[in-house]
Amino acid sequence: MKKAFFLLSFFALAALSFEAFAEALPKGYGGVELGMSLDQAKQALKSKSDFGYNGDRDVSLLPGDARVLIETDSRNTQRHGFLTQCWFQFYQENLYSIIINLNPERVDHYSVYTALVKKYGEPNDFSPERSVWKNDSVTMSLERPLSLKYTDNKTLEDLSQKSLVQKNGWEVTREMFLNEL
Repeated sequence: MKKAFFLLSFFALAALSFEAFAEALPKGYGGVELGMSLDQAKQALKSKSDFGYNGDRDVSLLPGDARVLIETDSRNTQRHGFLTQCWFQFYQENLYSIIINLNPERVDHYSVYTALVKKYGEPNDFSPERSVWKNDSVTMSLERPLSLKYTDNKTLEDLSQKSLVQKNGWEVTREMFLNEL
């Protein structure tokens, strides 16, 4: 009985130690981080040629209030790079979403997954389509075929709440009628 208790205690302590040594989740990649202003992100993209940023011609306005998208493509300029296309979404001048497509000719899904687990610990959510690491402020996901995504949780939640449109009287009445059938 003592031996079983010792082994159980050992494995529990080992698991806690692993979690304690896991690094905090990153807020982005290559010097581009969530929460940056549009100008800060442009400067960071210019300083790292891997992204394939071409300046303001890569910047678009999205429908809605104060939404901006930067779309980069390094497939033609960095043929042997690790990145292909990247998207950087802003809301009210702050970067809240980063999507980085990785070059499958240079790196594979399993290698990226293994590196992330080694650095940040086991994912909070795991499925064949994606692995998700999450803390209070950031969600990082590795998605198939080979994309890495970083999201600011608070901004995404705010946008989700803002997009909830109240039903008008006609829609409520219609729903009540259909429920009575």
